[in-house]
Amino acid sequence: MTNPSARRQLSNVWQAAVEDLMAMSESEIDAELREMGMEPEAAAQKGKLAVEQGVEKARARKRTQLREQMEAARKKPKVLRDPSVTAAQARKQIAQLQAANDAMLTMAARNRDPQDFSDQEALDLFWKIEELKS
Repeated sequence: MTNPSARRQLSNVWQAAVEDLMAMSESEIDAELREMGMEPEAAAQKGKLAVEQGVEKARARKRTQLREQMEAARKKPKVLRDPSVTAAQARKQIAQLQAANDAMLTMAARNRDPQDFSDQEALDLFWKIEELKS
């Protein structure tokens, strides 16, 4: 059998330390902290602050990531509407999607006969679908 990597060994040490800590009573932890020259209440406050800061940093990273995704979506080029696409072509595409029970269509659009769409409704739905595809 080969030796685990250094990273795995370190992970095992941390896991064992956490398991040992979790198995200790609060009074045992307090005694260990005092032996190390720390006040248990101060250590608890530092730990709580560290967790709060970690949570806030994680939230900030998530907000930044979401902002970046929104900005990328805004910068994404829109589908250029080709004026040569007719309402009849749009209705045909919608009918094909309905036949395939495509999830890009809302329930209302799936249950409505494409021939009942006005020309503008058919074209608007067609172009919305095209934007979703891109």
